[in-house]
Amino acid sequence: MDLRSVLRTCFVLFFLTRGSAMATPLMTDYSAQDYEVSPKHSEASKKSFQKSLSGLYSIESWRAADIQQPHLNFEDLYNVAPSAQQELANLMNEVGMMTDTSIVMPDVKSRARAEKKIATELNGDASKITDLARASLVADDIPGLVHAFELISKEATIVSVKNRFKSPTDSGYRDLKLLVKLPESELIAEVQLHLEAISDVKNGEEHKIYEQIQHIERTALSQNRPHNEFEMAQISKLRATSKSLYHDAWQQYLQPASIAV
Repeated sequence: MDLRSVLRTCFVLFFLTRGSAMATPLMTDYSAQDYEVSPKHSEASKKSFQKSLSGLYSIESWRAADIQQPHLNFEDLYNVAPSAQQELANLMNEVGMMTDTSIVMPDVKSRARAEKKIATELNGDASKITDLARASLVADDIPGLVHAFELISKEATIVSVKNRFKSPTDSGYRDLKLLVKLPESELIAEVQLHLEAISDVKNGEEHKIYEQIQHIERTALSQNRPHNEFEMAQISKLRATSKSLYHDAWQQYLQPASIAV
């Protein structure tokens, strides 16, 4: 090979090598730029979530003094209950659409159950029964639940709040339980705000556990005796299982995948 050919070959190799070296940083810069967006979104999501969680914990439990229905007579009260239930349904459907939450609307409390509750729990005072009209709202996440609470408080007069997210039951169950005064009928209605995973435990595994505990307690009661050691151990184990289920369900809302880094 003559000198001219050698020089030509070296010149071509130099440009090929230089071109390859220049291409690599461009790919690296693109990848780095692509991954810079994620932390910003994650940080914003975290701040939004923390604000919602703080908002949930800031809801105080309280109850207005002397809560009464607008009718003292049970017949008058029960006659307006269906229209009040429809008024509540309209309110809840509006809240559900604005917060992307699910609404559960049971029938008006049955006459037999209402009369029994008034007689056994309310000293015969029909004006004290507050769950003839009732509804439940099930949210996918804490921000949705807090938003729903805020909307309900704007559309109806809240007269009682029990925040069991802040102070859960002994079993670990959590929800927001409200009594609201409906604007048109002025009937007091019960509204419960749930998180989906906790609601699933309550209506699934925890309900089975509750039935098992009830069976053990009824057996001892029917035999007119206290629980024996084996039964007490069974009940303790079942209650521990229930608490663990609720704990796990609650934890998934404290570490949602949408804000994970």
